Amino acid sequence: MADEKTSCVLRLFGAQPGQLAGAVEQFPPQWQASAQWKSRGGETLLALQAASPTGLKKAAQSLRARLPAELYGAGDTSLAAAAVEALERHNKLLVCSDAAAGALLEERLETVPGAEKVYDFGAVSYAHPKTGPLIEKRARQRLTRDPGHEGDPARLALARALAARRVVGAELSAGCGVRENGEHVLVLATKKGCWMRTVPAGENAALWLLDVIRRAAAGLPQAEETS
Repeated sequence: MADEKTSCVLRLFGAQPGQLAGAVEQFPPQWQASAQWKSRGGETLLALQAASPTGLKKAAQSLRARLPAELYGAGDTSLAAAAVEALERHNKLLVCSDAAAGALLEERLETVPGAEKVYDFGAVSYAHPKTGPLIEKRARQRLTRDPGHEGDPARLALARALAARRVVGAELSAGCGVRENGEHVLVLATKKGCWMRTVPAGENAALWLLDVIRRAAAGLPQAEETS
């Protein structure tokens, strides 16, 4: 059995099975390295083993090089902690534009050390007694320029995210719309544009939103189907 020096657990999010298999197949024989993984939703835990610490180190480095956007941590690192680290390292401020997005993020971020440095927890955005109504007002004004879509959760989430980023002056603004079928429409407004992802009912929308934020903060490509 491999000991702690010749095994480790890596954490990935948004990786496709073909990507993982292709990356592991590139391990040269001299590393004597192998990997097994298990995915649930967008998250994957990958157990990496090798015959020596040097082989393990090279295999882990190879995976990081081939899956730089997907591999976010090792061991007990959480996706929330990885998102906070990316925001802090790249000096980005995140706000939420509505309570739905706040509900997805805040329970996970409140236990991460340093999260208050990069996320306002609604204090200066959607939950603020003056800023919150101003965000809503500007979002509704934007929707009046696009008649017929006022009741569309995706359009409203997008309008709120755009309004919040400008009102607060933050680099990133997250929003969430919930459709009648339980789908979550996640939106992240940035200075260069917006990212959007639809998460089916039953999947963990909070993790997907954290992943979109993490990648955007670090300038990494987004996962497939995030448009």
